[in-house]
Amino acid sequence: MTNTPKKRSESKRKRTTKAQAANSIVSAAAPKETPKPKRRWRGRLRTGWQRLNQRRKQFLQRRIHRSFRLTRRRDYYQPLRLPGYWALTVQVWQLLWHHKRLFIGLSLISIALALLLSSTMSQEIYLQLSDTVKEFGDEGLVGAAGGTFSIFWGVVTSQLTGNGATTLGSSQQVISLIIGLFAWLSTVWLARAIMLGKRPKIRDGLYNSGGPVLALLVLVFVVLLQLVPAAVALILYSAADGSGLLDQTVMLMLAGGATLLVCMLSLYWVISTLFAMVIITLPGMYPLEALRLAGDIVTGRRLRILLRSAWLVVLLLLIWLVLLVPTIILEGLIRSSLPDLAWLPIVPVVALSITSFSVVFSALYIYLFYRKVVDDDAAPA
Repeated sequence: MTNTPKKRSESKRKRTTKAQAANSIVSAAAPKETPKPKRRWRGRLRTGWQRLNQRRKQFLQRRIHRSFRLTRRRDYYQPLRLPGYWALTVQVWQLLWHHKRLFIGLSLISIALALLLSSTMSQEIYLQLSDTVKEFGDEGLVGAAGGTFSIFWGVVTSQLTGNGATTLGSSQQVISLIIGLFAWLSTVWLARAIMLGKRPKIRDGLYNSGGPVLALLVLVFVVLLQLVPAAVALILYSAADGSGLLDQTVMLMLAGGATLLVCMLSLYWVISTLFAMVIITLPGMYPLEALRLAGDIVTGRRLRILLRSAWLVVLLLLIWLVLLVPTIILEGLIRSSLPDLAWLPIVPVVALSITSFSVVFSALYIYLFYRKVVDDDAAPA
């Protein structure tokens, strides 16, 4: 009998199935060849280079200035309409006075935390400083004024650097820095809430403003790095002056000019970081992004912003002089008339109070100044 077409197709299918099974057995028994590694690192390098090139192009589009190339005034000049020095200061004082319970209460909380953690200047160190100045000071009215100013400068330096603090040493300086950062963040948070028409409380600022503390700490580290050239220049100038290299007028002028230029370079960098310390308080902001935005804001405006920041330094110096110098004179009178009360840390506590108030006042001033610059219609150069 001849096979029908249906039976032939079935036998052919069976033979094909058996052949495939045999091939699979042979391929499984045979050693497998290792696939050649794909060179993915070249693609990653190419992608990274493209991203860097794109960021460079975007940076050049935002900044029209070029290194070693003179930028024409018509290309970079943009008017910046700001209130005057005194008008801006009055606005800061009005905001501070209208909400004095918030900001003075925040200052008192900072002072209390600092006292509990012993981050104030030691009374013994202050007495040693005072006795040393009086021992080497001259008699008369001029000598007394010079001695008072020397004590004042020693207290200010000790309070800002933390070198006169007791018991905790370097860890105490870190704690003082964290307290100052929280005071800064709380002040900016409260000021922003007030500008939005809200009625915040101190606890709202303390509880809600601590999110970007690590980011703000990064910006503080950036400020320290930016001040390194100025510190090195001042150290070299002092060493040269002490060794007698600056006895000649020409060498003195060259060294003074070079030191001044390096200090101006550090200030040139720090100006944008001050605005970044305000921008970092925005939700979801990162330190490098805040630095980029602050750099875009201050481009072409650094000199005017630098002058306003210098005015803030002058205001703080006046506050310290008005409050601390009479305290030093009063403490000297108390020590001379009532020696038993010499243990009272009057000057250290007053210096700590002025420091806390200075942080709050500086945060308010920088925040309002930042708002004036951002609200201006003129785009930065």
